[in-house]
Amino acid sequence: MTPEITNYMQYALLQSFFAIGESRPNPAVGAVVVKDGIVVGKGRTQRPGSAHAEVMALRDAGELARGASIFVTLEPCCHYGRTPPCTKAIIEAGIQKVYFAHSDPNPVVHGKSRQILEEAGIEVHEGVEACICAGVDECADAESPTGCRILEFRSKSLEDRALREAEGRCVFAEVERYFEAYDYFVRTKRTFVEIKSAVSQDGFMGCIDAQGSHLPIAITKQGANCWNHELRAMSDAVLVGAGTLLADNPSLNVRYAQGNNPVKIIWAGRHEFSADEITHLVVFSSNESKPIVYSCVRQPNVADFILLPHESFADNWREMIDDLSARGMHRLMVEPGAGLARELFNGVAGAQSQNAPEKAPSLWNRLDLWRSTDSAVEEELDQLIEQGAIKCGLEYPELPAGVVAKESAIIGPDVLTVYYPG
Repeated sequence: MTPEITNYMQYALLQSFFAIGESRPNPAVGAVVVKDGIVVGKGRTQRPGSAHAEVMALRDAGELARGASIFVTLEPCCHYGRTPPCTKAIIEAGIQKVYFAHSDPNPVVHGKSRQILEEAGIEVHEGVEACICAGVDECADAESPTGCRILEFRSKSLEDRALREAEGRCVFAEVERYFEAYDYFVRTKRTFVEIKSAVSQDGFMGCIDAQGSHLPIAITKQGANCWNHELRAMSDAVLVGAGTLLADNPSLNVRYAQGNNPVKIIWAGRHEFSADEITHLVVFSSNESKPIVYSCVRQPNVADFILLPHESFADNWREMIDDLSARGMHRLMVEPGAGLARELFNGVAGAQSQNAPEKAPSLWNRLDLWRSTDSAVEEELDQLIEQGAIKCGLEYPELPAGVVAKESAIIGPDVLTVYYPG
């Protein structure tokens, strides 16, 4: 048992991060098998047609699964598809208790697994209750013969139980956010678009030099950066525009979190890459595949790109999302520059007509906007302007009318506000 584990469902969620990109288009799920307070098996969903997370965890546990509990991030499947039902594997393995955090929106699974498992005599917990029950407590007076810590569900005081409940609710919220994109994909067959941006106290997201080029500035601190990399880890793909690529030459990989690197996407828009700019397209390490380039114009200097033929930004963006959806991608993380953010905020996914007067859907589904409260960022910007190193700050575009702020969080000097389209 590793010392870092304080909630088994959190540990199962970590396993699921490493399934992203492998399990597509199936949901990336994680599972752990626990017996006598010790994790005896762990697993994550494999490629389509291969084993699901529960089966991998049960295989890992072997005979130790009998009489044990299994913690899984998503409701176990209960139907025959490319693989047999996970409920069948759980029953045959002799699992005593099942805890799953998120109910599967797929109608062939939703609400059916619990009944099957309970009819087989298995105790089942789901949702926030399962995440709270997944909390573990260290027993100072209990020690294994090897000197390892013994972790169990028993709480020794009301304070311990309150802390464990609070942590369980936090884990449940994290799991719900994790499956937000999958739920949307199941309902609409469309990729969920999540925008991440950061602005200074005065609303600047970058700066402009004397030649009019956009340059990045460091706004958020390490806490927010870790959060952002976790978002990358839970995303199938991460997208930047041509302007951001040329100004920042980002690596776009996962460095401050655990998980797989997302597929890199370049939105070229109507920018034609020159021969000198092609080196900026090398955003992968040598052992990774090339980025996907979507362009609204032909790219004579780019060997491989997808041409978007429409006149409007919205129609081209929608066609790109159609392609990503067909690839089975659940979540697209967008790290836009000012120009791309403005297009996303101003555009709509379909034209309105007299026959359909209702508001057309937005081009994005969630906006994570970080705002720094660190005055040092503004001071540095002012100094660069005074020194003539840059011309001015680059303002973040105005948010669309009707956006709804639904969540907020503070990490160090950085404040996160989560918006959804109105």
